[in-house]
Amino acid sequence: MKYLITGATGFMGPYLVNTLLDRGDYCRCLARSKQAEELLAEYPVEFFRGDVTRAESLKGAAEGMDVVLHLATLGHMSNYTVTESMFNAVNIEGARNVMTEALRAGASRVVHCSSVAAMGICPEVPADENSSCRPHHPYDRSKHRGEEEVRRMVSEEGLPAVIVRFSMVYGPGDWRDMLKLTRMAKKGMFPMVGRRPKLTPLIHVHDAVRGLLLAAEKGRQGETYLITNRDSIPFDDLRKILQAALGVRRIPLYVPEWAALAAATVIEKSFGVLGKAPPVARKNIESTLADRVFSIDKAAGELGFQPEVDPTTGLTETVAWYRAQGWI
Repeated sequence: MKYLITGATGFMGPYLVNTLLDRGDYCRCLARSKQAEELLAEYPVEFFRGDVTRAESLKGAAEGMDVVLHLATLGHMSNYTVTESMFNAVNIEGARNVMTEALRAGASRVVHCSSVAAMGICPEVPADENSSCRPHHPYDRSKHRGEEEVRRMVSEEGLPAVIVRFSMVYGPGDWRDMLKLTRMAKKGMFPMVGRRPKLTPLIHVHDAVRGLLLAAEKGRQGETYLITNRDSIPFDDLRKILQAALGVRRIPLYVPEWAALAAATVIEKSFGVLGKAPPVARKNIESTLADRVFSIDKAAGELGFQPEVDPTTGLTETVAWYRAQGWI
């Protein structure tokens, strides 16, 4: 099979490329620059120079490809240097541009990679693919609207697409939230906020890649699938697992919920004045305090998806990788 992959130079991309190459598949990777290509220099892949925000640069990207895997995204909740229009340019317009090229080239299947962030904080426990979405951050809203655009193109233009929503993807090489949390745990700066469980969904990158490829192979056109672990873990257990992997003992500072929210508000505003990304913000705390639990029954039943890496094993492996690379 021949695959066009956008976002191949992100955290998850190299894992996906490696898996496909090991299967004997052909990979064409969209790259915006020579520097981006160098991130995958060790892999025998074809590069196509283009930018998802510039539709004209994508013409021909999907030519001759069987499947388009759209991973490219902008954002993350902690990225406060990004404006809403910037999120929209990549996560909505960029998605439309990639889908349009897939249609033009006649790709037989497209997978649009989204996030549980598109759902916001759901009152249902567990939430599933039919739960109402309540995105409350510019990134969340852009991911939700990107999904809506894909669904519109499925119904109106016959786009052969499925959507996957990942929870927090982590693993060796992850330079994002998990690295930040690990560094906080090492320094004893990972507080215990409130007394609620704060159930947190995780998915190891290897399981995320398997779920994505199962969706490409078995997903029903126009359908959405949640890809995460079957059980969310208490946020404080995440701290304990990281500290155990680090070999450190720290008594966590207890912070009442109201105090954490108030402090985060002040920090966010202060860093905003300086034009810098704050280490924590109110939306982060609100999301962390909620119990976020998602059902994978649909993915299990229709795709045969079952996560294999439990959080203790996966996080311990990730911390060991950070240490070996000198990141912590």
